Amino acid sequence: MHTEQTQCKRCGICCTKGGPALHRDDLALVQRGVLPIKILITIRKGELVYKPDDDVPRPASCELIKISGAGKDWQCFYYNKDDQCCMIYQDRPLSCNKLKCWNTNAVEQLIEKDTLSRLDIVGEDDPLYSVIKEHESSCPCPDMEEIRNSVNQKLELDLENLEKLINDDITIRTATVQKMGISLAEELFYFGRPIFQLLQQIGLKVSESEGKLKLRQPI
Repeated sequence: MHTEQTQCKRCGICCTKGGPALHRDDLALVQRGVLPIKILITIRKGELVYKPDDDVPRPASCELIKISGAGKDWQCFYYNKDDQCCMIYQDRPLSCNKLKCWNTNAVEQLIEKDTLSRLDIVGEDDPLYSVIKEHESSCPCPDMEEIRNSVNQKLELDLENLEKLINDDITIRTATVQKMGISLAEELFYFGRPIFQLLQQIGLKVSESEGKLKLRQPI
C-alpha cells in the first residue's frame, strides 16, 4: 500500500546539494550573527547557476547570497552529515523553511525573488560598501552564457578585453585584502568568485605571464 509522504524523512539530499540562497526575510539572521559573512558566498548577476527546472547552468538573473559549501562537496555548511541534521534548524533560512521535497511548489516560488544582496547586508558607513560598488562597476560579470556558447562553437572571443577584466578583478581584490585584512572566505562574500575561475569552468585556459593572467581558447 502506497503512503503519501507528508513530512521530512531526514535523508539529507536537499542539504547535500548546496546551501540555500538568502532572501530579505533572512537579513535578521545575518544581523544577529547566526549567518556570519565568513560562511556566505556571493553569486553575481550573470554567473552560471543550476536552476531546478534545467539541467544546464543558466545566468543568474539577480545577485544571490548563498550559504557556503563545506569540505570537498558542496553540501550546506550547516548540515551535520553524521547526525543527518541541520545545525541551525531553529534559525534556518526562509527557503529551507519552505522546502518540502515531496511538494516543491512553495520553494520554487522563491527562486531569484526578493533575494538579499551584498549591499543589503553591508551598511553605507562600512568602507567596503563603496569598494563593492566600484568593483561591480569596474569588473561586472561578463555574459557567461555567450562566452560558453562561443567556446563550445569554437568562435573567436575578445580575449584582450577579457584579460583586462580578470586582471582588474584580481587587482581590486588584492588591494582590498591587503588594506582591509579580510580573509579568503570574506573575499568570496564581498566580491564573489574570481572571474578567471568562472571562465576556467566553461573551458577557457588561464596562465600567468609577467605577473598578469592570460587567457587562451581551447584548441
